[in-house]
Amino acid sequence: MGRVTVFASAGCSHCARAKAFLDARGVPYAVIDLTTRPARLADQRALTGSSSVPQVLFNREVVGGADDLEALEAELGPDGFLERVREALAAPDPTTPRLALDADDPVATPTPSRPPMPRHDDDDDDDDDEPIVATLNGVRFGFVAMIRELRSIVRVGDSAPRGLMRVVQRRCFTGADLVTALLRKHPSDLGREAAAAFAQRLCDAQVVREVGGSNPAHAFKIRFRDERRALYRLQPDNHPGWLNPWRLAWINRRDDALARDDPAQLCAALRAEFTSLCDAHADVANPGAVRYDAVRATPDFERLRVSACALRQVRLDALGRKTRLAFLINAYNLTVGLAIAAFGAPRTRAQRRTFFHDVQLCVGGDAYSLSDIEHGLLRGNRREPYRLFRPFAASDPRVRFATVRIPGGDSPGGDSPGGDSPVDARIHFALNCGAKSCPPVSSYTSADVESELEAAAEAFVEGSTFVDVPTRTVTTSAIFRWYARDFGGTDEEVLGRIRGWMPVGRPERSALEGMLADGRGGVRLAYASYDWTTNASDSTSDYDATATRSEYSWLLGG
Repeated sequence: MGRVTVFASAGCSHCARAKAFLDARGVPYAVIDLTTRPARLADQRALTGSSSVPQVLFNREVVGGADDLEALEAELGPDGFLERVREALAAPDPTTPRLALDADDPVATPTPSRPPMPRHDDDDDDDDDEPIVATLNGVRFGFVAMIRELRSIVRVGDSAPRGLMRVVQRRCFTGADLVTALLRKHPSDLGREAAAAFAQRLCDAQVVREVGGSNPAHAFKIRFRDERRALYRLQPDNHPGWLNPWRLAWINRRDDALARDDPAQLCAALRAEFTSLCDAHADVANPGAVRYDAVRATPDFERLRVSACALRQVRLDALGRKTRLAFLINAYNLTVGLAIAAFGAPRTRAQRRTFFHDVQLCVGGDAYSLSDIEHGLLRGNRREPYRLFRPFAASDPRVRFATVRIPGGDSPGGDSPGGDSPVDARIHFALNCGAKSCPPVSSYTSADVESELEAAAEAFVEGSTFVDVPTRTVTTSAIFRWYARDFGGTDEEVLGRIRGWMPVGRPERSALEGMLADGRGGVRLAYASYDWTTNASDSTSDYDATATRSEYSWLLGG
């Protein structure tokens, strides 16, 4: 029988719209997922002449994107549209290799399958090498399990204001409260002195961290005190703005080996797991929207954040340029999704400003905000739009990891951190900040990042650029205005870059080439308004900047 095929990318609202349209009409279809199989974009382009997603085909007949599907039904009517579908399904199965399905490509199902987290052959299902940190009532607790246990028995809250600035410590508890809670839960195992000794072991294992006091925040040796003035936090609450704060003291063979060998693949796998969670909590009433609060409440989301702690083992100075580039792009896109689920959706300009600077990912022992990753690392420490200063000061040790384009080079540690070297402007077509006007999320690989970025640039330009010959106007994404310097600086240079990324043979490219070559000059660049709306459902909480902070001044109010 014939087939309806959808080329799609994860996290693409237009793809979700097209699939929801087919689902609502009971149309079976197969999905070729370009997020997990970016090489299949070449097949899509050969079949459709387009790099943008989604692309829907009835056998080899190209229908187009979500708008084209809706237009076809409007033209034929609902009954006529379904009759066209039945004719396609009754035809012979398409034989072209470009429509071939892989073994795990879903057929006649509304959502694409996701690859499992990569595993090594010697892994056991439940073995992640987490050490046992405590035994209570005969129950053995690993690191994360002990944190869960303590959350269930200790009241975690804000401290009373302290000091001249009346500083309030958030998400903490007193030493006395911890001992009392342990005695209440395990009275047969512990007396007060034994409970305090047990709490000391939790501090030694870094499950519990001291707040201020005589021990610096980075000190590993903490002297536990059974006192009301002694404040402590659980390890994940020590850096509440970090997305991967859980794991410090043990090695997970599967995740850490992948972080060492191919960190870009680890990020892609984590992103695929996250996408599966989002698919499971889609807002049925609003196709393409995700109920992120529901995602956050699942045990799987906590496990995903624990797995992301493996990224703390990544050494950026050991990665070649291509590997670092693919890793940082994947890490950025992963961080955005996890952050919306963990802290809420940034819906206002003020929320976005703090979201991109306060949410952080720990990589190789250093913490990076989304702004740090994009502007400090990927753009070679260039100022972001409307900011006076570069992300990293000259004395910041992270500046040595700035990644800029050096043609032909892929040696570790050789990139210039000065911020004045050429930027690989194609990164702007790979980074998805969560807004609807952003490029779709794709997975980038160390081996093929150059061709993958080129494909991303072509797809984005094709989908966002419009040429009006009578008015000699080219309307494109505001990204080209904000980062004009990355694309050359002048309008002429920006237009030249846009022309280079337009698919050969497309009418828009021919029209632009004609205007640039006719000697009349005066080709005007215009910019479409940027849609900052996220794919968060209406029920998703707003981003709360205070959730990323460990303390605030009661006197100053922040």
